[in-house]
Amino acid sequence: MKNLIKVLLIGGSILATDLVSAQTAYIRDTIYVPLRSGEGSSYRIIHKGMRSGSKLEVLQVSEESGYTKVRTSKGIEGWLQNQYLSYEPVASLKLVTAEKEIARLTTDNKALSSSKNELSGKSSNLSSLVKKLEKENASLTKELNEIKTISSGALKLNEDNLKLTESTQLLKTKIDLLEADNTRLQGDKTKSMWLTGASIAFIGICFGWFFSSRKRKGGSWGNSGL
Repeated sequence: MKNLIKVLLIGGSILATDLVSAQTAYIRDTIYVPLRSGEGSSYRIIHKGMRSGSKLEVLQVSEESGYTKVRTSKGIEGWLQNQYLSYEPVASLKLVTAEKEIARLTTDNKALSSSKNELSGKSSNLSSLVKKLEKENASLTKELNEIKTISSGALKLNEDNLKLTESTQLLKTKIDLLEADNTRLQGDKTKSMWLTGASIAFIGICFGWFFSSRKRKGGSWGNSGL
């Protein structure tokens, strides 16, 4: 029975050793713990001053003896009582860590405040720029509407000018036709007057010849009667 208990204890010790082999332990409180060469106060002290907060690698845990085998950061291996170990950083380490975190957060906060102020300045500048662009956009919109109005008037004037040019061309064509007709009529009138004059002259010649012939004949007749 005793042998069975020993076997169980040894197995539990080995199991506990396997479970904690990957853990990290710390010396608790502000004390200096001796590191011994074996599991008990009778063993030789191989390190007299393991200060609280020292980081140790756990190699083996013995619940039976109440000692744990550890390795220091310098590679020294030894045993110390379980009561001096804590598997969480001690308050002093937590305080140092907290102070470092607070310092980091303070620095980050200052950086964020500076960034915030810078962004606020940029935001103000952007707001001013947006207002300026909106004003310029309104001015350009007004100018564009004026240009559209002028362009509309110019297009109407151009359309009217084209219509007037077309009307003028039509009138010029009609005038050319009328001038041609007038020239033709004047030619016909001149020709007609010439023909009329020629006819009158011809008739006058005919009458003159006729009367001249009668006159000659009348004289001949009178002379023959005598």
